[in-house]
Amino acid sequence: MQAAQPKLIGRNIVYLLTFLFTLHVTPATYIESSFLGQFVSTHVLGFIFSLASVVSIFAFIYVRPALRRFGNYKTFTFVILVELLTLLAMAFSTTGWMVLTAFIIGHTMRNLAFFHLDIFLEELSSDKDTGSIRGIYLTVMNISFIIGPIIGGMLLTNGDYWKVFMLSIILLAPVLYIMHLYLTNFRDPDYKDLKLTYTAKRVLRSTNLYSIFAINSLLRLFYAWMTIYTPLYLITHAGFSISQTMLIIGLALIAFVLLQGPLGYLADKVTGEKEFLIAGFLILGFATAFLSFLDSRSFWIWVIALFMTRVGASMVEVMAESYFFKKIDSEDLNVIGFFRMLRPFVYTLAPLLASLLLFIVHIKYLFLLLGIIMLYGVKYSLALKDTR
Repeated sequence: MQAAQPKLIGRNIVYLLTFLFTLHVTPATYIESSFLGQFVSTHVLGFIFSLASVVSIFAFIYVRPALRRFGNYKTFTFVILVELLTLLAMAFSTTGWMVLTAFIIGHTMRNLAFFHLDIFLEELSSDKDTGSIRGIYLTVMNISFIIGPIIGGMLLTNGDYWKVFMLSIILLAPVLYIMHLYLTNFRDPDYKDLKLTYTAKRVLRSTNLYSIFAINSLLRLFYAWMTIYTPLYLITHAGFSISQTMLIIGLALIAFVLLQGPLGYLADKVTGEKEFLIAGFLILGFATAFLSFLDSRSFWIWVIALFMTRVGASMVEVMAESYFFKKIDSEDLNVIGFFRMLRPFVYTLAPLLASLLLFIVHIKYLFLLLGIIMLYGVKYSLALKDTR
């Protein structure tokens, strides 16, 4: 019991850092597409997001030498400081190329930051409680995802984007302070070189790892399209204001907070992950496809419709996290890094695909196509060997 106490305290610190860091990210997340739309056209926007994700992939590959030399604490601190500079540039620069450069670098830093938080948390976790730990971690993160868009919408009543970026800067200050107080003596795991070929072969040879990677890729595709194109659609086609759009999205995200903690516990103690993954993808697929046929301009109908998509996404996310981290430990950073690299990799392809499709179909039919793609997740969920 005494040996477990420091890990429990450490996890609580990581939960707090996750809440604060995510809260700094979320006010800007859902306004980035409309903000960047002041400098580039809607069709080009997807390519900008894709470029940012390509840079993130290279950052994942080359972060390991820094981790070995400086450790997770110092490297994470550097990432946060660079993120601060990019937010300042986005808040006050009026030059297109500078704003776009700052966005790309900031996007990369945020991807790396969550990887660093993974390292802290995995080192302080135990396999038997992985579902519960990851459920709490995701719940804490998603509380921020609810609060952030609502605050962002309130600040953007006059289209003052700089206020949102300044709020993000202010919220990073306590992250640095708490890290300095509690994580300076963090005991780092062994950081091995990222062997992409070896890791890819390992994933491909394991039905379970391959399937959970495919599941994670589908979920990241959902997030990529919905984050970029839902706000654009609600503002430019459904007739909602920016503040209304942020409130709709924030209320829809309550699904994550309500479901992920209890579901993680159930996966550990009762069912395993497989059943929830299947149900989650079915809900996610049909609810997302339904959006293409939703012509209502009712605020609450859109809240309910988007809430249902997030019910499915929340089930898939916590089960995928729980299953994956039960299969690996903190020493296996190659696989963790590869797993997290899927996010920027998918975020590279997804906006490119959507941008090309927008030359052919109306933006609302992206939801129908996305819903159909999500149903493929049932196939990969069925292939998993359950943990219970």
